[in-house]
Amino acid sequence: MDTSDPSRPGAEAAPAEPPAGTPVQPPVEASAEVSAEVSAEAPAKTPAPRRRPRGLTTLIVACAALVGVVGGTATGYAIQAERKPTPLPALSQADLAYPAKALPESKRPAPLPAEHDTAVKANGDLRKLLVGKPKGFREASGYFVNGVSPQDGWLSPGGRSLEYTEPGEVLVDSVRNGIRRVAAANWQRGEYEYVAVRLVQFRPGAVAEAQADAASSRWDAANRTRSGHEEGREVKAGSGAGFFVYEPDAKPGYLTVYGARAVGYRGDVVFDLHFSDTKPLSEKAIKDLALKQLERL
Repeated sequence: MDTSDPSRPGAEAAPAEPPAGTPVQPPVEASAEVSAEVSAEAPAKTPAPRRRPRGLTTLIVACAALVGVVGGTATGYAIQAERKPTPLPALSQADLAYPAKALPESKRPAPLPAEHDTAVKANGDLRKLLVGKPKGFREASGYFVNGVSPQDGWLSPGGRSLEYTEPGEVLVDSVRNGIRRVAAANWQRGEYEYVAVRLVQFRPGAVAEAQADAASSRWDAANRTRSGHEEGREVKAGSGAGFFVYEPDAKPGYLTVYGARAVGYRGDVVFDLHFSDTKPLSEKAIKDLALKQLERL
């Protein structure tokens, strides 16, 4: 008889005993074969390593570079701020000196003669600086197809612009550069030989404009020069003036036209000589006339 009562306080539950005569079964243990099969069917999984977030190394390097630049700049400013300022050199020069009084009239140098003063020569009648008419030539009524004839030795800036393929552009550039006046002469010998002379003067002191106009004319002439002579020939060594012999203009049914051009400048005056004939031109005659025009300026 079991005297233990589970309902009583403090009583502990005892495990139930098997009834008498019942065989006790030992605990079932997994055999080695079953364990091997289970191991073969389900291999143990190794945990994957954690990957570093993409871009973290670049961010670290960029932050380090930024810190270095900021720190270096701050250090440089700090060092520079502690240095003493470098004194600037004096604006005045002790070696400059001026005479106490002007030279007397007897010791003053003579003024430049008018024939040697380019400005004085150009400020007079510009037509007088035109080169003389070559031997055998006469006054011609016109030379350029699209141009106009000079009137009393003068040619307006607009009339000069008509002698170019783009007159509007030439006129605008001339006015912008300060063109002042144009002296002109047209000569003719025989039936087809022509010479035209243009002296283009710009406003006083505008040497740069005259030089630019002469350079533009030389460039235009070089584009028409016969092969192998694009650089032109010098009128005089060191003068900056040159002459160009064009490629012959030969068209079926027309006379072959030979052309040449000489360009240079002195001061604020540009000289521009044009030659044309139905026969080959003499380079010596072109150079001689251009040299005479250069010397008159």
